[in-house]
Amino acid sequence: MVDIHHRTAELYGLINIPSTVWFDEEGVMVRPPTIAPGDDRFKQYTGIDATVHHDALRHWVVEGEQPDPSLMARWSQPEAEDQSAARAHRRVAAYLHRSGRDELAREHFEKAAQLAPFDWTIRRGSMSMTGGDPFGQELFDFWTEWEAAGKPGYSA
Repeated sequence: MVDIHHRTAELYGLINIPSTVWFDEEGVMVRPPTIAPGDDRFKQYTGIDATVHHDALRHWVVEGEQPDPSLMARWSQPEAEDQSAARAHRRVAAYLHRSGRDELAREHFEKAAQLAPFDWTIRRGSMSMTGGDPFGQELFDFWTEWEAAGKPGYSA
């Protein structure tokens, strides 16, 4: 799914890509956002083996056993204050950008990035609205910074 306005990311707390959220037949979330690639194309970068996610999903579908409930408990905890503030600044910035008020928007984009420096939705997702190229040098610079910090947000 491509969500150019990042509404899904905001709604479900997605920070990094690729992320997966599981819902049951009634639309109830049974597994919160998880860094779970569909294949191993980015394994060398993320260190995450897609097979682990596929096996867990297959087990849920075949056996009917929902994922570890502690995952939902951790997800339902209040978000860190800086993360919440960063998301609020990004929402304001995106609104201002859509309204053609780019100078004001830039201040909020910068504050959001300062508060949540490794949030991919905020950093990369905002590049096209700040005149950057989400597939260009700015992305590679961010990637280098994120990698040097230990790839925050990703765990194998």
